[in-house]
Amino acid sequence: MMSEVNNTTPASDDEKMFTDFDRIVRGKIFGGRICAIMQFVNPKNFERNRESYNIVVHAIRSLMSKYEGSYYTLHDYSIVLFARLSERFFEQSFEKMVLEIDDVLTRNNVAIGLTPEEAENAVRWYRFDHNLDELQEWMDAMAQRFRVYSERRKRLLAKAGTGAGATDGVPITPGALQQIEDILKKADVTTFMRRQPISVVFGNQPPKPIFQEIYVGVNELRQAIAPNVNLRGSRALFQYLTRTLDSRVFRSLLDGFVTRNSGPFSINLNVSTVLSDQFRDFDSRIGNIVKKEQIIVELQRWDVFWDYAEYLLACEFLQNNGYRILIDGITPDLLGLFGRKELRADFIKLFYFKDHHDDWVAKDIQQKIVDADPNRVIMARCETDEALRAGQAAGIRLFQGWHIDNLIRAAKEVIS
Repeated sequence: MMSEVNNTTPASDDEKMFTDFDRIVRGKIFGGRICAIMQFVNPKNFERNRESYNIVVHAIRSLMSKYEGSYYTLHDYSIVLFARLSERFFEQSFEKMVLEIDDVLTRNNVAIGLTPEEAENAVRWYRFDHNLDELQEWMDAMAQRFRVYSERRKRLLAKAGTGAGATDGVPITPGALQQIEDILKKADVTTFMRRQPISVVFGNQPPKPIFQEIYVGVNELRQAIAPNVNLRGSRALFQYLTRTLDSRVFRSLLDGFVTRNSGPFSINLNVSTVLSDQFRDFDSRIGNIVKKEQIIVELQRWDVFWDYAEYLLACEFLQNNGYRILIDGITPDLLGLFGRKELRADFIKLFYFKDHHDDWVAKDIQQKIVDADPNRVIMARCETDEALRAGQAAGIRLFQGWHIDNLIRAAKEVIS
């Protein structure tokens, strides 16, 4: 139920890869063993578009389930595979694997920012029984780069710890998570629940709210129950915590936080929550309080592609039962990849970031908005008049953010 903060560093497996490589080398059983190294031309693109990287990783993970091997996502967004193929049918198996990896990259070349030709050349293959020296040289060079990266990261974290970042608290741990969950299971989270309108804005006319987003205020919740813990310090643990919050928000909604006169509203949920027994119970009861057509379920973009098959199941259940779907956290440069119609979403929410203002004046942004339907695209984090004007110029009609809230308050003051 809380807004997630993007983690711009890949889930680094560097140390595990080096350990596994050393173990294989010490074992000296090289027959059939191969290594594939995928390195991308513009890996920094993934710092803003992590889901593009996850699309490829998910495809690789599915592929590797067919082979005896493992894969590693490195600090620089490289992907490394170790596999062991049949020695008896090595050539056939190797050729098949090469074609399958090439297919993954060429099918997703737009997502990873490569031309088809670059995608074909993004992989280097090594056989342990033929190219071990070359592979060892690459591993040594990567280990050195990882050491430099790790030291730089430690310095930045240390610097942050003496400045503004000091108030972030210690990263959440499994033990702290258990304690927080125990508190939440008994707590009434209604105190921390907030509303923010999504509004239609035409020209200089006052915004007209069309629905409210209901969400949990993370900072207020943290200050109340765990002021010394950085709830977002671990993405996996944070997501687990949001599932617990989902159930507490269900309770608040069922206990009177909304009524039939509340009008349309959205709530943030995890895909796994939608597919849970808790949501089935909520679904069976909420219709007695509000019409399900009033409820819009917001799903985070990273959650959509974490398990796309699960997302499609969640879509089918929600839409068959009258709910509407909103995909949250898209950015303009991703709009071509996250098609609203293809994702079966009723709305998509585009985030505005001041330091990426150029994305909103790109020559193709208006056509992207038209393709997605201007009546179903929301500019979120609209905190300034500059953002509002950029969104309107791009063809957007729906807005959410502090600036919109201020315009609504100002219009009410004029009327009163």
